[in-house]
Amino acid sequence: MKLNANEFSFQKRAAEKAASRAQDEEDMKSGKVSRAEMARINGGSIRGVRYVGPSKRIRHLSEG
Repeated sequence: MKLNANEFSFQKRAAEKAASRAQDEEDMKSGKVSRAEMARINGGSIRGVRYVGPSKRIRHLSEG
């Protein structure tokens, strides 16, 4: 789905993000959501993932 240029507004998007952040903060302060759960919701669940850099990939391909 493509958006027309007049359908997207940086100001509107910034306001939506600010409202979402405020809601997240309120949920954490009230105890509705724990900080750990909020971190997982926002992409913090990358536990146990190792970074494999390009040099290791190149060495692996050359050994094959």
